Amino acid sequence: MASAGIGAKLRQERVGKGLAIDDIARDTRIAPRFLEAIETDDYSSLPGLIFARNFVRQYALILHLDPDPLLAELPKHDESTAPLPNPPAQRARSGYNRDRRLRSLVSSIAWLVFAVGVGVTAYVYFNHAPRKIASPASSAEVQIHARAAAPITPPAAPSTPNPSASTTAATAPPVQVSLTARERAWVQVSVDGKTSFIGTLTPNETKEVSAAEQVKVLTGNAGALTISLNGKTLDPLGLRGQLREVMLTAEGSRLLSKDPPSGAPDPL
Repeated sequence: MASAGIGAKLRQERVGKGLAIDDIARDTRIAPRFLEAIETDDYSSLPGLIFARNFVRQYALILHLDPDPLLAELPKHDESTAPLPNPPAQRARSGYNRDRRLRSLVSSIAWLVFAVGVGVTAYVYFNHAPRKIASPASSAEVQIHARAAAPITPPAAPSTPNPSASTTAATAPPVQVSLTARERAWVQVSVDGKTSFIGTLTPNETKEVSAAEQVKVLTGNAGALTISLNGKTLDPLGLRGQLREVMLTAEGSRLLSKDPPSGAPDPL
């Protein structure tokens, strides 16, 4: 993944300063196993290229070295090849659709039974109820009294719908998300299964997105990110420098990453 020599330079400088791996891990908050992988140029053991570059940068700064020559030996991150997040679980979606179809079927059957019952009742009533033959005179008298007793009701004015209210309710996305960085924080945002943004938010920078179903946020600096869902500020995702991934829907938030790499810093 990288040219040989980066790890050897860092190790030589560390040993020359009389420092141990644990000393570097304590100051950088990078796991010792990641530091040992850097010193042996084993970059395949790191979480990814973004974190490898940041680990090398922080390691060099702790040793008072210029990180740019070392980073120049590492390949640069190509955002076009960044992996997309996993699509929503089809099992949950199929289960939801199956339950919805079952409820629709039960409702249709209930309405059918009700309609049949009404039809049977009407048939029995009109075909078996005793009938009284009224004379023409009495029928005319009943009609005259009915017309005299019937109140005159003015026609109701047609109701005018509010187009603006219905348009707003129909077009407003159910998931509104706002991300604000208190310090530099690398984030990857996906909207309804498609990547919307990959980059680094600077201090006090805000990113707003909206979705019809869900928004996923992956960050390398959980303690530096403030997330608002539909106008409500959520609890912090984690500590400063931690890698976290969260799913946001209209029902609320759900943390996806359970055991992220220890001490992951804010990527470039």
